[in-house]
Amino acid sequence: MIAFTCPKAYVNRPPCLPVCCGQQTTSLGAAPDTLAAVSNQASLSIVIPVGPDETAHLQLLQSLSGFPVNQLHGPVQIVVSSCETKAPAPHFFAPQGIPCLRVSGPAGRSGQLNRGIAASSGRCLWLLHADSRPTAEAMARAAEFARTWNHPCRMGALGWFPLAFAADGPRLAALNAAGANLRSAMLGLPFGDQAWLLRRDTFDMLGGFDEQFGRGEDLDFVRRARRAGIRLSRQNATITTSARRYRRHGWLRTTLAHLWLTLRLWLKSARKLGNPLT
Repeated sequence: MIAFTCPKAYVNRPPCLPVCCGQQTTSLGAAPDTLAAVSNQASLSIVIPVGPDETAHLQLLQSLSGFPVNQLHGPVQIVVSSCETKAPAPHFFAPQGIPCLRVSGPAGRSGQLNRGIAASSGRCLWLLHADSRPTAEAMARAAEFARTWNHPCRMGALGWFPLAFAADGPRLAALNAAGANLRSAMLGLPFGDQAWLLRRDTFDMLGGFDEQFGRGEDLDFVRRARRAGIRLSRQNATITTSARRYRRHGWLRTTLAHLWLTLRLWLKSARKLGNPLT
């Protein structure tokens, strides 16, 4: 286990680090400002925030067993960033050949992402939600991004994937996926469930996720990225995510709630940035 100091730029509270994901896993955690001294720095860190009592990440870890590790010049690493809880965390094993560590701290996706990234050592970051299911093509695109990390097209870029909904919700959820992809392409607003890919120095330059912003940290981050001149890069592969919330709460009610929330968060971010048009 490697100890490190959380960068104050984007970690407001110290995490509890680390707990191995399973008996066959190892820890490769390191702070970004010490990466030059890490001899086995990962090419890619896959960071997965996990909510309280959430177990969807267990299936995600299984799907990541197909990640093309052999396409990279360095190791791949998984960081599961979970919430502090009195209940014992579910035990799981990392995909074969991919080191994994777990970090824990207060609930809140922005803080969990910051802690997970601070604990990682990868030159590049792939941020996956627990209920995301990357296709083989998406994993290949992530591997290509990390393998060509020093190419000019990767510098100052934020990669995002077109979204598709799984068959665990109503068929009308396909319209929501189409709307999300149109929003991403036309308005430049890919959200966090679209599996962002970026270099670590890009994340550091933006100061990480704003833990004071509250819900909607992804909208705030991508708007700050655009204002800083970060290019949005569509990846030619699909990320599938769960549509259970549309089934649980009703398609129309959930769709309207999301539209209203997006508008509120847009205005909140606009007030923070001081310009509603960017």
